[in-house]
Amino acid sequence: MRSLSNTDGSISERRRAALDLLVGRINYERTDAVPYHARGLKLDRIRQLLTRLGSPERCVKIVHVAGTKGKGSTSAMIASVLSAAGYRTGLFSSPHLAQIEERMVVDGRTASAEEFVHLMMRVWPEIEAMDAEAESTSSSGAEEAAMGPTYFDITTALALLHFVDREVDVAVLEVGLGGRLDSTNVCLPEVSVITNISFDHTHLLGTTLAEIAGEKAGIIKPGVPVVSGATAEEARRVIERIANQHGARMLQLGRDFDFQYHAPKGLNDRPTCGEVDYRSQAPSDGRQHDGLRLGLLGRHQAANAAVALA
Repeated sequence: MRSLSNTDGSISERRRAALDLLVGRINYERTDAVPYHARGLKLDRIRQLLTRLGSPERCVKIVHVAGTKGKGSTSAMIASVLSAAGYRTGLFSSPHLAQIEERMVVDGRTASAEEFVHLMMRVWPEIEAMDAEAESTSSSGAEEAAMGPTYFDITTALALLHFVDREVDVAVLEVGLGGRLDSTNVCLPEVSVITNISFDHTHLLGTTLAEIAGEKAGIIKPGVPVVSGATAEEARRVIERIANQHGARMLQLGRDFDFQYHAPKGLNDRPTCGEVDYRSQAPSDGRQHDGLRLGLLGRHQAANAAVALA
């Protein structure tokens, strides 16, 4: 990390050095060869890394979002609503489109190159120490080869540190892959959110909706409320069963809350983003919102908006 601490280097040079270190890590976002049920995706590495960094995941309130379709849009909507309500809000999402800093957003502002470099300078010594421990364990003839933090472990830690540094009131964490074994699943959230579920990563998460739903529902924590936008009955039953096992109150789309989508036509009969009416049907709530304008196109985004509102 000497190149990052070199004050003579430009910020772009130091950022490139930091990025080179990061992209050299195992990155399961860029491969189908994910050892999902092996040590490769256990949570011990991210837990150890965060402990070394002062447990930032314990220093901020969290909304945790998993699902197959819509988790990115739903996460962005939740963050936008919270920011508009006056809460200083962080958003961790993946993958990024153009630059790594897009994964760490506070009230709509992407982390700067300087912030990214500073975070990497803090994190990297701990990663090197963990790498050395893993190498020592592997060379000692351990039955199962150890490994240091992965790309996603590190980006999760960077985001959590950034949110603590920026003193956010709440952070919205989008799951990267699955849920149960995802690096973000070390958090204890205020609410767990599961968007609609369909077939994805079947070679990793299972070949039935029930199996996939079980992996997504792995983010459910004891006593933590759950909001579910899953519509397939097979997936809904699994999520509800796991929520009941954990004593977690569950709000289900189509039962406890629902929506109507209005898609007015724009110029030349092109559809605009439309509007959504939201209804809470929970006995203790009963609130409703009519004519909420969507910022994204499509009925499926109205469903995501309903989950975000719930």
